Amino acid sequence: MGRKQKYPKQMLGFFSGLLGILMATTGMSSSAGCPCNYTPAKLIEVIAADTLLLQVANVEETVKVAGIRVPRLESHRASGKAWCEAEGEKALQAQDYARTLLMKASEISIDETERLASGDLLAVVYIDNVSFGQELLYKYLAIETDDTPNWCP
Repeated sequence: MGRKQKYPKQMLGFFSGLLGILMATTGMSSSAGCPCNYTPAKLIEVIAADTLLLQVANVEETVKVAGIRVPRLESHRASGKAWCEAEGEKALQAQDYARTLLMKASEISIDETERLASGDLLAVVYIDNVSFGQELLYKYLAIETDDTPNWCP
């Protein structure tokens, strides 16, 4: 009398097919979000949550984080924009969180979008291949560039 099979042949066929699909898809490469084109950077200072002083290609660059707006640390009375203490407090939270993320990152890189008239770089910043701006958005410490800020109650 032969040994009884532990798994029916249909189950083995299913798992073999699944394994084949997994092996085929994990070997595929994707050009979307490819970090191969990003420029390595080193943190020098966090000026504000969306403004960083980075060393890029052995040059100190002020980098504005693309795609986000963060609360301001202080009032810009000349601009005529509303400001309150709650915005200042939120700005400090954002700056502290930004500093924590950047200091813990084992790798910082940028994907430059343009050089601004001020001479600053506008770039998407990545920390360990994750969008730094998105991390601030997830914690409600930033808004997307198109949104109207409402930091004050």
